[in-house]
Amino acid sequence: MSGTIGWGILGCGRFMQRRVLPVFRQTKHARAAALQRRDPAAAEASANEHGVPRAYATREALLADRDVQAVFIGTPNAHHRADVLACAAAGKHVLVEKPMGINAAECREMAEACAGAGVKLFVGHCFRYANAVERARAAVHDGALGPLLGLRGLYSFRCAPDAWRRDSRISGGGPLMDLAPHVIDFFRFVSGQEVAEAAAFVEPARDLRTGSSENRARALLKLSGGAWATLEVSFAAAFRNTVEVSFPQGTLRADYTLSLIENPHVQLWKISSDPQPPQIEAVPLEKRDIYLLQIEDISRALLDPAHVPLAATGEDGVRTLEAIDAVYEAAETGRKVVLGRKA
Repeated sequence: MSGTIGWGILGCGRFMQRRVLPVFRQTKHARAAALQRRDPAAAEASANEHGVPRAYATREALLADRDVQAVFIGTPNAHHRADVLACAAAGKHVLVEKPMGINAAECREMAEACAGAGVKLFVGHCFRYANAVERARAAVHDGALGPLLGLRGLYSFRCAPDAWRRDSRISGGGPLMDLAPHVIDFFRFVSGQEVAEAAAFVEPARDLRTGSSENRARALLKLSGGAWATLEVSFAAAFRNTVEVSFPQGTLRADYTLSLIENPHVQLWKISSDPQPPQIEAVPLEKRDIYLLQIEDISRALLDPAHVPLAATGEDGVRTLEAIDAVYEAAETGRKVVLGRKA
């Protein structure tokens, strides 16, 4: 396969400059064609620093660039809907950072708009490319430890009180919008099951009118194949990132694999016989640049329709937000929520 995809970066903030733009110097099937920042001088400076040919101050100017075939959207969450719809109208393929939108309804609108325009829509669940996630998924599918019983995900960090992530008018919510999408995508991707039911506690209640958001949340999820999953996210607790996948013969535990810490580690807690303590084995991991793999994978899919990428699609983004909507609803009503209908 030959050729490259010209990418435009919409919303070229610190994250894009630190994590995304550098990978284009290593890609085979992708190149950074243009970037956008609201400040024209800052846009030019970023383009010069990263070797990007053109810089723009507006979304419209970026989308008018004929060399831009796909757009990586890194704007604040509340802007994703308008940005994706504009990309679809301009005939540009889209990779939008998580969360895809601030609720499932607008995610469905975005997916329908891209499908109607004949462009591909992907969501930036980059940790699908982590070696630890690959190991967890393989453990589910090879069945060596028995059938999947459950999953657990804990993600927390102390978020500053004045951070934009805490203003639900911009972010859509607190840790349920910032951290939970990664965990829920992990549950779905690794298990091959969908979230079917949710019960939850969320404190304090989110208020989209005033901008207040939750500080912590805990949910019990039942998946479509019968596995259970527990989710805990917090903006108050110290930094922690742990996921577990449980089977009758053992548990696979991964620490810091859904974050950008450079030294994630995985352990297999294997049960030889009950009630003996588990044998704990370290699982060796391959170091990977997940953003490089994500951009290359999607670019290959855009160049070759036969290539099936690991990347999360627009439909994946819808399913993740359906689960998050259900967690909010379960907490607000104090009742279990069955996705697709009332419990």
